[in-house]
Amino acid sequence: MKKMAIWTLKFLLIAALLYWIVKDIDPDLLLKSLKHLSPWGIFLTLVAVFVSDLVISWRWYYLSRFEYSFLSSLEANMLAFFLNIFAPAKLGDLSKIYYMKKKEGHQIAHSTSYFLVERLFDVLILAAMLLFCAIFILPSQATLWVALGLFGFFLLVGYLLHSPKAFRRLLSWLPFPKVRALLYKIYKILRSNLTPKRLGTLFFLTLAVWGSYYLNNFIFFLTATDLELELWQIFVASTLAFALSAIPLTPGGIGTFQAAFILTLGWYGVPKEEALSASLVLQFLYILPATLYSLYLFATKDFLWRGHVSA
Repeated sequence: MKKMAIWTLKFLLIAALLYWIVKDIDPDLLLKSLKHLSPWGIFLTLVAVFVSDLVISWRWYYLSRFEYSFLSSLEANMLAFFLNIFAPAKLGDLSKIYYMKKKEGHQIAHSTSYFLVERLFDVLILAAMLLFCAIFILPSQATLWVALGLFGFFLLVGYLLHSPKAFRRLLSWLPFPKVRALLYKIYKILRSNLTPKRLGTLFFLTLAVWGSYYLNNFIFFLTATDLELELWQIFVASTLAFALSAIPLTPGGIGTFQAAFILTLGWYGVPKEEALSASLVLQFLYILPATLYSLYLFATKDFLWRGHVSA
């Protein structure tokens, strides 16, 4: 009964979101705004998106201590980006654990620890961007509380990593011995890998990852659209879009991504049709390289759908 109520509420929220997006949209103006997009700017954005995919893959490659090829890291990340189209809250990233297990025989506990470190550092940077917007660019009490909440989560995880006793106490609440054993193994891997030097390197690599995200959006709005936007306005709209896309409401953040840009760009006088068309194309460009690469992987890597490892 409770599960049904949650699904019903989620369905109603998605329906309300989609209704708000398409409400009062003029189809002719939407089509016209799509035609005004620059093919050259779209191409530049597509190249930038692929470069950002390479940066993200390098971070995973570094996390693995270069135990396997960069190509394997790229393939695992591209597959994850593709599956994120269908999974909320970027849960498609979990496929990287499966991929590295199948292709490289990499231990699940190790890959899971890399995944958790990625998410932890992403939360840190997103919280910093939200806090920056809330204090210096667009004062907002709601955004400030979200940012502080994310920082609180980061500090809690940091405390647990620093205190094995507290983590073991937390694990004792779990009723499943095998799950407790796996989580503690992951915990020990995290503690052994997160040296001060690696923490610093991962922080700067994560800055590079998020910098590439923002660069993609800057290139798109400055070269592919004819919208007269300042860099700080693109920054605010992008930050809100990244934050809302992480909410586990719709697969791949489709809808929440558009809603964030429609809302934010509307503050700066951008018509709803232009904001919608721009955000739709931008999200498509984020998806396209990973989709093409993943289709290639599904066609050439038998273990993805046959359950065995191929050369």
